[in-house]
This record gives sequence, structure tokens and C-alpha cells, in this order.
Amino acid sequence: MIAAIIYNSVTGSCKRYADELSRQLHLPAYPLGSAPTRADGELIYVGWIMAGGIVGWKKARSSGAVAAVVAVGMAPPSGKTAEGIRAKAGIPASVPVFVLQGGFHLDKLPAPMKLIMKWKVRDIAKQLEAKKAKAPLSAEEQALWNMAQRGSGEPASWDASEVVNWVLDKYRSEGALRQKD
Repeated sequence: MIAAIIYNSVTGSCKRYADELSRQLHLPAYPLGSAPTRADGELIYVGWIMAGGIVGWKKARSSGAVAAVVAVGMAPPSGKTAEGIRAKAGIPASVPVFVLQGGFHLDKLPAPMKLIMKWKVRDIAKQLEAKKAKAPLSAEEQALWNMAQRGSGEPASWDASEVVNWVLDKYRSEGALRQKD
């Protein structure tokens, strides 16, 4: 049974998704490292993507049994990204990895990451400019382009329905969601 959602957020996107999942699934959400010990239930971990991995995965795994991972990044979601994150982090095949597009706020990043991302967003913008010259961008690609151009921005949508539907499909029949009080 899923007992809680834990998250690790640096600019607020992971917290926003964790709060939305909490609201829709009626489960408590806690910042990584502050959740009460719950030996009697599984967790959903929401973390941010950095360099093809998911920040905080090892600590989340040590917090309890993780039923699903939600990886939040700037780029449009893809199965290729999910499998890359799974491989890099060593996430078991039995744990689904969902990739969601989050916002980007260069000004909220710690100094070393800010410096790296100033260079990275230039490359992202160039790649999308080249793609844009050949064909229209998807809504998610356009959101990414906007983030890269401006140094901040929001995703095309804050839709977590894929995660919610997976949880409900998997656990509703078992009566295995622990509702928050």
C-alpha cells in the first residue's frame, strides 16, 4: 500500500507535483528526509533530473519501499528519458519511472548549478532553433525553448494524471491507498 509521497525540490517543480499528487490521491507529502518512518507502506518519490539521473534517489530508497519514481525535468517527457534515468540510478524494473516536464528558474539554482545551466540552456535553445526551422515545435518543446531563452518558465502543463491513473489502477482494487487524515 502507498503511505506517502516524498519529494526533493530545488526550484519548486517537484514540490508542486508532490502537492498535486497528495491532493489527488489523498496522501501526505513530505520533503525528502523529513517523512515519518513508515515501515507499513510504500512511497512515491518525486525528484528532479540532473545530468540524466534523478537527484535524491539513493536517500529516497533508504527512506522506505519506493513504489514509483516521478522524475521532473525541463525537457518533454519520453520513454527514452525514463529508461536512461532507470539505468543510471539503478532503479529496479519493477518500479515505474514517470517523467514529467517541470518549470525552470535559473535564479533559484545554487551558484555552481546556475553556472552550468547558463551554458546548457544556450545549447538547448540552439538545438530547438534548428528543429523549429524544419517543423513546428510541440507544446512541450515550445515550453522548453521558452525556458532556455528566458532562463525561467513553466511547463506546457502541470499534468500528473499518468501517475495518478497508475496509482489508482494498481491500488484501488486492493484497497491499498492510505488516505491522509
